Amino acid sequence: MNEKDLSILEETIDYKFNDQKYLKIALTHKSYLDEEPGYLSNQRYEFLGDTILDFDLTLYLFNNYPNLDEGNLTKIRSSAVDQSSLVTLGMNINIGEFIYLSKAEDASGGRNKKSIIEDAVEALIAAIYFDGGLENVNKFVSKYIYPNIKELSQDPGRKDYKTRLQEYYAKIGKKVTYENTSSGPDHSKEFSSKVLLTNKVIGAGNGKSKKNAEQMAAKEALLNTKK
Repeated sequence: MNEKDLSILEETIDYKFNDQKYLKIALTHKSYLDEEPGYLSNQRYEFLGDTILDFDLTLYLFNNYPNLDEGNLTKIRSSAVDQSSLVTLGMNINIGEFIYLSKAEDASGGRNKKSIIEDAVEALIAAIYFDGGLENVNKFVSKYIYPNIKELSQDPGRKDYKTRLQEYYAKIGKKVTYENTSSGPDHSKEFSSKVLLTNKVIGAGNGKSKKNAEQMAAKEALLNTKK
């Protein structure tokens, strides 16, 4: 990856880095260190970016939706920054094309893996923070995440994916269960979940918590029921 390549991403997100080293770290997947051990991976940036994003969004919701209670504000925030939303954001800015991956990870489709794209987006937010502060993070979030908030705020009490899936199968006398696993270091664990219906996997998902992974798995299961 050269400087010209990264300038394309900068143009896409409408932010020019004062120091591209922050952007390079944000785009460096841990697998790349197997071939280039002198680099830093984006894992710590991802950890910080997740927190910064939560803070910016929490402040926005608090200031702009004074009539919503804590429960509904939390639901909107969770939906706005779940894996599906961040992956969509990542796809929209083509971040996968710029991620530093090992040859093996690249060959296995790493540029399109949801967990890798999600992590890169969160790491990008941390990179913008280090380079330009919270004001520029807010500009980025305002462009790519806030436009979805209005729709979410119109129905904040809607049932989550797990509840909807449970109710769908309860109507026909069936019950789903979840099988969960986790991997990675304590500061950056990744959780995986599978939805089982009589021992058959009907949905799978990943997330930064067991709860989020189960929600993503239930979302996929719901989509599968409509096919």
